[in-house]
Order: sequence, then C-alpha cells, then structure tokens
Amino acid sequence: MAIWGADVEQLRQLGSRLQDGASQIETQKSTLTKLLHGTDWKGPDADKFKGEWDGQHVTMLTKVAEALKDAGNQAKRNAEQQSQASNG
Repeated sequence: MAIWGADVEQLRQLGSRLQDGASQIETQKSTLTKLLHGTDWKGPDADKFKGEWDGQHVTMLTKVAEALKDAGNQAKRNAEQQSQASNG
C-alpha cells in the first residue's frame, strides 16, 4: 500500500522559505535600482543599460518574486490540506 502525503511542518517551512526568497529578490531589485539611478553615468550606454534594467530586468525579477510568493502560498495551502486530511 502506498502512502500519499507530506511532512506538514517541512511543507510549511518550504512555503516560508519560498516567500522569504521572494522578499530577498524584491529587496535586491530595489537596492540595485537605487544604486543604478544614483550612479553618475551618462551617455548612450548608460541610457541603454538603464532602459533595459527598468524595462526587462526589473520585470523579470518581479515575475520571479511573484512566482516564488505563489509557490510559497501553494506549499502552505497544501500543508494545511494535508494537516486537515491527516486529522480528519
């Protein structure tokens, strides 16, 4: 007989770690954006880099952070469902 399920506490911890990772990405994104825009760098290369950063790079980092948050929430929901199934 196969047993299905998860260690609820480990799953909750995974959810929290995923959410922590999202927060770290958001913090780094903000820090790097402030550093970039605070750097005395002018010219076409600076404009191009800043445009790419503000456009595609920030967007991608935001998407990764959102995916980690969602995964963390799902892991926590799964932990709660597992807990209810085990105790029910």
